Amino acid sequence: MTKLQEQIKIAAFDVDGTLLPNTHLIFGEQVREMFSLLREKNIVSVVATAREFATIGNFLEQLKPDYFIGANGSFIWDVAKKEFVYKKTLIKDEVIPLYNQFKDSIKGFSISDFDKVFKSPDLDLNSWFIRPHAHNYYDFQEEVLSTDNLYLITINALNPDELIPEIEKYIQENNLAMEVNAVWTKGLFISPKNINKSSTLSILCEHLNLKMDNLIAFGDSSNDYEMLRDAGYGVAMERASERLKQVAKDVALDCEYQGTYLKLKELNLI
Repeated sequence: MTKLQEQIKIAAFDVDGTLLPNTHLIFGEQVREMFSLLREKNIVSVVATAREFATIGNFLEQLKPDYFIGANGSFIWDVAKKEFVYKKTLIKDEVIPLYNQFKDSIKGFSISDFDKVFKSPDLDLNSWFIRPHAHNYYDFQEEVLSTDNLYLITINALNPDELIPEIEKYIQENNLAMEVNAVWTKGLFISPKNINKSSTLSILCEHLNLKMDNLIAFGDSSNDYEMLRDAGYGVAMERASERLKQVAKDVALDCEYQGTYLKLKELNLI
């Protein structure tokens, strides 16, 4: 048995761009098989994604992971038991003024609320990401927002880098318990303070009497940075930025080639 085989007890995977090509809804055969093979090796499997219950679709049924870390780390869901292991939510009375402050200066604002997403009226529902789940999207109504299931704000903007200082200033001035969690070319995520995929994986590891050193993690995007940096063995996808590759220990072929499966095979972990 190799040192890595002894070390790795838990495997976490981002979804979009890591396990699944953008626009696709069906995982490759080898990726689906990978989760069964991990179980045979007694390695705990986790999907760790910005997706939540409104946008995960049937992905958990396809992959059958042990745990679902959603909304960039805002909750841990035990897939078999169908119950939360952990969750940290946004505060309703903070979300509403933030929405009112920025709704007119951005392309779209959405807030995930368990299995629904509440959105600004102008949010484009025809994007590849939203279209399959558009039936779960509702126009923003503050009176129907829950108080204990608000996980992640997504802001769509043409100029996220210009918008961030405004949002961060507003959050700081009003002492809100939230922060900009990750940014991409067309928008940004806002989550509860001190929450990301890595911090929540650390909570899950503790729950399972494991350490982050026992974790192998795969990702391709800015919201995977901390997870790849802090894992015992971080693997960036080929398409990932140099920033991600610099903190990873290894690089895998992209999801179009089912690179996660091939890398785990190469490392003799499945």
